[in-house]
Amino acid sequence: MKTVKVKCPAKLNLYLDITHRMPNGYHIMEMVMQAVNLFDTVYLTLNDTGEVTLSMEDSPIPADQTNIAWRCARLLLDETKSRYGVEIRIHKEIPSEAGLGGGSADGAGVLVGLNALLGSPLRTERLIELGARVGSDIPFCIQGGTAMVRGYGEILEALEPLDDCRILIAKPAKGVPTAECFARYDASGKPYGIPGTPLIKKAINADDLSAVCKLLYNALEEAADLPEVQEIRQIMLESGAAGSRMTGSGSAVFGIFPRSEQLENASRTLKKLGYYTRRCSPVEYGATITE
Repeated sequence: MKTVKVKCPAKLNLYLDITHRMPNGYHIMEMVMQAVNLFDTVYLTLNDTGEVTLSMEDSPIPADQTNIAWRCARLLLDETKSRYGVEIRIHKEIPSEAGLGGGSADGAGVLVGLNALLGSPLRTERLIELGARVGSDIPFCIQGGTAMVRGYGEILEALEPLDDCRILIAKPAKGVPTAECFARYDASGKPYGIPGTPLIKKAINADDLSAVCKLLYNALEEAADLPEVQEIRQIMLESGAAGSRMTGSGSAVFGIFPRSEQLENASRTLKKLGYYTRRCSPVEYGATITE
């Protein structure tokens, strides 16, 4: 049977605010997201079993029916009323519990790749709608690039590509479970925000990277409750980063640097302290079939 290979970029939150909390506890967000060249790779093979199987190389994440990738595959097979099954194999490079959207990137890769294996019965818009049912970051991970993201993640507005720039990602060993971070934010009693996304949107579309760096924001940063997040940010800023913030619900932090030597100095310092580091840059695509 046919096999496809899908490259699935990680995401950064250049801006993240919570506009309100629904009665069911769901948080409505307003965000600006950026895809970067840190990838998981998803391999998909059709078979005649009608079942979904999943394996994940060197990952502590459960490869069962709770996994986002498994759920996306089952949802798409049911939506298309397909008689086929699919074998999914995922090679992980995106750290987990980091706010980098690794699970969502995998889900996006499954939707894009499996749809292609089935003969592309669904348009991208429909894949985005299905993805939003499973996770709010999946629609962006399908589209990629630079975008405003609203609602349940399904309202996407593409922005001008972010300037090719030098980005350093760093992560402490400890992750931040998303549910715990949001629960701490709710318990803090902080008012839900009036988003400043129009300002950063204007800066991005004006190709003003300096202004973008000054407008980076994450309402969840304090709720992550990790001293390491602030230590990483301080080191990045002291090393010359034009801006630095935690991404998503953490625990990864990114910095945007004017010069390569500044980034390398920050990376060396952070590695000596035991932090994971990865240099990356913006990409203008989401989950993409490569073979």
